[in-house]
Amino acid sequence: MRNKNGFTIFELLVMLGLFSLTVTAVAPGMKSFFARLEVHSALRTITMGLSTARYDAIRDNRSVRAEIVPGRLLLSQDNGQGWREIQRYDLSEKLSIRANSRPVFSPLGSVAPLCTITLESRGRVFRVVVSMYGRIKIYDNG
Repeated sequence: MRNKNGFTIFELLVMLGLFSLTVTAVAPGMKSFFARLEVHSALRTITMGLSTARYDAIRDNRSVRAEIVPGRLLLSQDNGQGWREIQRYDLSEKLSIRANSRPVFSPLGSVAPLCTITLESRGRVFRVVVSMYGRIKIYDNG
């Protein structure tokens, strides 16, 4: 009797062929998955940053401004002599993100002016809306 340890060349070639077919079939789906992951990560970062701005304004009893600049969400606090940056959140450079205003959170938690942040990716449009009471909602228009 022969003791068989390991694989034959034929078995290895069959396994390699099955693996390459699997990777070929799954790769397009993975690209779409990572694109969705990037969008949802940016949405979470924006809502977290806006919530932090509201919390900081209430906690420190000072106005906090949120501003969207290319690839970033900046939080600035009014120290009486102007706005000073207190936090920075990096967003994806690949996504189209814009805001219609720079919301300022008051020490009472309210916001002026009202703000809508629009995020676009692959034909889908997401809107992050900040109400006058500082509440944050996400709308998916895709």
